Parts: sequence; C-alpha cells; structure tokens
Amino acid sequence: MVCPECGIEVADESRFCNGCGAALAGDATEMVLLTTPPDVTTAAPTAEPFTVTTDLSDDITAVNLAIDDRISDLPSPTATAEMPAIFDGSSDLAEYPEERESFRLRLVFILAIFGAAAVLMTTVADVIDIRTTRPAAGIATGTSTLTDLGSNLGWAAFGGAAVMVIGGLLACFGLRWGAGLAGGAGLALAGWAGLSIGLAEFPIAIAASITRTSSEQFTLRVTRDIGWFLIAGIGVMGFLVFAASLRSIGTGARAALNPLIAAVTAVAMVILAFGPLVPVGSSASFSDNFSSPDPNFDLPTAFFAGRLGQVALIALAGMVGMLLVRSYGLGLAAGATSIALVLWVTSLAETGDQPVGIADRNPGATNTVPHAVTSFGMVATLLMLTIAAVLAIVRLNRRSAT
Repeated sequence: MVCPECGIEVADESRFCNGCGAALAGDATEMVLLTTPPDVTTAAPTAEPFTVTTDLSDDITAVNLAIDDRISDLPSPTATAEMPAIFDGSSDLAEYPEERESFRLRLVFILAIFGAAAVLMTTVADVIDIRTTRPAAGIATGTSTLTDLGSNLGWAAFGGAAVMVIGGLLACFGLRWGAGLAGGAGLALAGWAGLSIGLAEFPIAIAASITRTSSEQFTLRVTRDIGWFLIAGIGVMGFLVFAASLRSIGTGARAALNPLIAAVTAVAMVILAFGPLVPVGSSASFSDNFSSPDPNFDLPTAFFAGRLGQVALIALAGMVGMLLVRSYGLGLAAGATSIALVLWVTSLAETGDQPVGIADRNPGATNTVPHAVTSFGMVATLLMLTIAAVLAIVRLNRRSAT
C-alpha cells in the first residue's frame, strides 16, 4: 500500500502513515477484517506480523564499561591502611607519666590541724584537781597536769600530732599513704587519750578508796579540769581523722605491698601490742590486765579500758592496714606506731621523772621499762615496715616504667 499524501510505501495492515501520520483508507473487505472479530473456524492469516526490534546490547556494554572506569578511579573504603589515624599519640603516653594531682584541701588535713591545736592546749592545762578538808595519808592533793601524769605523755602527743598533720598534708596532694599515715596517727592519739584519762582516774580512785576506809573524817573534792576534757576531745578528733582518711583507701585489684611481707609485719605489730600485757613477777597474773590486783584499792574501769584500748588499736591498725596490701594500709600501720615508738624509746631510756610505757607498764612491774616481748615487737615492726616501704617503692616504680 502507498500513502496517498506523501507517497511512501506502508504496510497493508497499517491504518496511519509512518511518514506523515495521515489516516489510510482501505477497501470494504480490509475494514471489515480489521473491525470484525475473527472466526474461530477461520485459519490464521498467512501474512507475517510487523515487529520492531532494537539491539541495545552494544550500548549497554559501553555504558557499563564507562561506569566501571569511574568506580575504579574512586578511593576504596576498605583501604584502612591509607586512611589517617584518629589518635596517633600512643607512643607519647609511654614517655610521659600521669601528672600528679595538684593540691586540694581535704577534711583529713583540717581535722588534723584542730587535733594538733588541742594537743598544744592540753600540755599547759590542768587535768585534775584533788582537794581534802584536812591532810590525809596516801592522797596527793593539788592540781595535776599532763606532765604530772607521765613525764613523756606530752612528747608522745606531740609526736603523734606531728605525724597526723604531715600525713594530712600529704593527703592533700593525692598521696594515699599520706592519708593512711594521718589515719593511723589519729588512732594512736585516740589510744593515747584513753591511756591518759585512765592515768588521770588512777589517783582519783586511790583517793576515793582511802576516803572510804579512813578512820579520820574529812571531805574529798575532785575536779576534772579543762585538760581532762581536752584529752577526751583529742581522742574523738583522732577517730574523726581516721574516719576522714578512709576516703583515700583506694579501690581495684592492684596491690602495692608484697603480701608475705605485709603478713609478717601484721604479726610483728600484734606482738608489739601483746608485749605490755605480759605479767611480770610471781604474784602477777594475766587477769591483772582486767581487774585490780589489790583488794584494798578499787582501780577505775577507765584505767583498764585505757590500757587495753591503746594496745588494741595498735594491733587493729597493724592487721587491717597491712592485710589491705595497699599504700594506704602501709601508712595506717606506720602512723599507728608513732606514739608507741615515743613511749617505748623514752621509757626504755628512762627519760624524765616518771615516764610512761606503752599501756603504762606490765602487770606486776615496779617500773615502766618495756618488757622484752614489747621491745622485740617494736624492733620487728620497724624493720618490717621499712622493708615493706622499700619493696612498695620498687614495685610501683617498675609499674610506672612499663
């Protein structure tokens, strides 16, 4: 068929011209065939249908090659070796150790200052005042100061207060063993306060016993002066310093002390605490540590409690402190022996008119010279504390180097 408008040849079954788009008019037979549905009995037309096919495989291949070329030019996201590191200062961390904590005022230091001030006031204050309406044999009347109770009690208190203040100052710089030193000295001052009050109650109890059994009539007047209450306040302040130091005890599993050395040191401090309880003489017994050996004198409970309290705090600080195997525990044990060391040295050298030993003296002893068990415990404690400190420094330095 030929288009009547443009004259190009088109297919017989086409209704519109492929060139100009004009409508094509066929004969009546052709129109009927186009519009009438075919009969199922009619055979299929022999003419081949008109199909348009386009081969795009070459174009798709070209496009794919172009895309692959562009992708190959992009950096690979998996090439992590060529990407810049987020932090590359790991080598500098090994060269520069962690900076020490700067000074920060801590409660343990403030309480230590107040405790030291109380010690200074106690050394010049009257502790007790005993008066009678008439002279009585065996009763020492007048005021008594701390020196009258024991010529070395003031020096021992100074030593414990100094260690407590120094430890509190070191704690302000973040040193855990400094906090332990302050806490141990606080416990030592608490034990000293108990012993001092017991020694102050001793002449009061004797005066009261003589007054009850004397055939002469007189009136006894006893006054516990400002020094007595200052001593009690020092004991309370010592416990507060210890409680405040517990904040620096530390956590974690890193042990600063050698466990074996720490255990031996704890045993040495227990021996030191047990030494003053050993009875001396054939008439003395271990029960004299808890009750009066003379039925004529009813010794005060405060005296026995003060003695036992002092040695108990030494043993407790030694066992707990050393078995912590930490720098805090080492300081705690060392601070707890501060006052005991002064009392041991001065009583061993018999310094002053009436020096006082650790827990005053052994039951049945006529003087305050330390018992051999006490001296052995003190020497062993000092030696083991020194060894533990040296080994702790070596161990911590090795850790810092690695």
